[in-house]
Amino acid sequence: MDRGAGKLRNRARCVTQAEATTANQFDYIDGQLRPSHAALFEAFAEANAAAVRAGEPALDLPYGPHPRQTLDLFRAAGTCRGVVAYLHAGYWQSRDKSGFRFLAPPLAADGFDVAVINYPLSPELAVMDIVAAAAAALPALAALTDHAPLILVGHSAGAQIAVELAMSPPAGIGPIAGILSISGVFDLAPLLDTTVNAKLGLEAAAARAASPIHRVAPGAPRTLFAVGALETQAFRDQTAQMAKAWAAAGNAADQLTVPDADHFSILTELYREHGALRAALGALAPALAMP
Repeated sequence: MDRGAGKLRNRARCVTQAEATTANQFDYIDGQLRPSHAALFEAFAEANAAAVRAGEPALDLPYGPHPRQTLDLFRAAGTCRGVVAYLHAGYWQSRDKSGFRFLAPPLAADGFDVAVINYPLSPELAVMDIVAAAAAALPALAALTDHAPLILVGHSAGAQIAVELAMSPPAGIGPIAGILSISGVFDLAPLLDTTVNAKLGLEAAAARAASPIHRVAPGAPRTLFAVGALETQAFRDQTAQMAKAWAAAGNAADQLTVPDADHFSILTELYREHGALRAALGALAPALAMP
């Protein structure tokens, strides 16, 4: 039984509201934390500084009027195979692109232009307004990269944004050839009774409206839904259920459970040599052949 599938399912098995709150708080917040994360984030910070020194990126390029509507662009080494747009985690209310620059140089070495994208946060904006703000990055990025084909890469909340952008792409962009979804949240109902909702301010109707799992339609890009084997059952279920919904609508959907990976260590698989996610991204590259 999925403990993190929301209030209705919790009520169906006669769990009290207090128990449901405790379960969802563990599944979506506390149970995802690890003692090793402090050292991991230190390593990420060192790699971020090295990425800026080595990659000579264009930093803080504006794509809209909001101060957080900016992106960093790392150019491909050699011939460009396509563009990777990375949308960071943070439950729509925290973190910054500057914390994820380390992901770009290895992908640039693999032949991708890489954009690491910032976007406005809650409580200033509601979730779907954040999605709308992030959407403006794509035509701006297209103009910077000659409308090259695009892979959207999203982690956690960023995965929700990525699939929303793919399902309703803005005008003025090249083809979205694929999505790499990493540990995504696609049904927001379980967040209603967690601490992250203090800033999100979601009610049931708004949570459903911001949950792409309820709106998957045909014609969406090929997507790899990845999750860490060490993540909570709720996160693993979110990935499995979204992949199932994606495929049920007639879209190409693959799943990958990364061994020995938690919610943040999974990112190492995107930049290390022979990493599972880096290899998966490369497998999407044939769809990204330049016209």
